[in-house]
Parts: sequence; structure tokens; C-alpha cells
Amino acid sequence: MPGMNESEHLLTCVAEECSEVAAIALRAAQAAHKALRFGMDDGYPNTDRTNRSDLVREVNDLLGALEGLKGLGVELPGLYDRVAIDAKKAKIINWMGHAEKVGVLTRSLKN
Repeated sequence: MPGMNESEHLLTCVAEECSEVAAIALRAAQAAHKALRFGMDDGYPNTDRTNRSDLVREVNDLLGALEGLKGLGVELPGLYDRVAIDAKKAKIINWMGHAEKVGVLTRSLKN
């Protein structure tokens, strides 16, 4: 049975990394939800872990997976694109305004 060629092997590595990114994103979401429920600096008994440190760790894991893709030669043009990031932030602010208008959000800071 013939084995994979180099590009098939690389695509398998990319698929594996994408699976890891999905798993990391789920763990980051879980950390964010715990922070919402109990506060950013709430901790775990008998440890120095906090919801904040868990969220930071998961985001760093995601960044590590992205760097791993780059190390495999997978280019991600536009990653960290300031215009795209600012556009997303503007969308979030817009939807926060809508949430406030319909009464499901109380903002402490006005933008």
C-alpha cells in the first residue's frame, strides 16, 4: 500500500492542528464562562489557578497552535490585520448598543 506524499502528509498535519485549535477554542470558551459566573480572579481551591489565568493559558495555546501552522508552512495572510480587528471591535460595539437598547445589557463604559 503506497504511503502519503509530502503534501498529503502536510495536509494531515494541518487538519490535526485545526482540530487542536477547535479544542483550544472550546476550553477558552469554558474559561470565559467560568469568569462570567464567578469573576475573573476567582480561583480553584488549593491551587493558584484563576479564571483569568485559565483564559490567558487557553488564548496562548491558541496562539501556539497558529504558530505551529505557520511552522508547517501554512501561511495565514491577514492574521493580526489591524483593520479587520478594528472592524470586528466596531461590530461588537454596535451590537452592544442594540443589546442595551433592547434592555439585556447595562454598560458601565460608554464608547
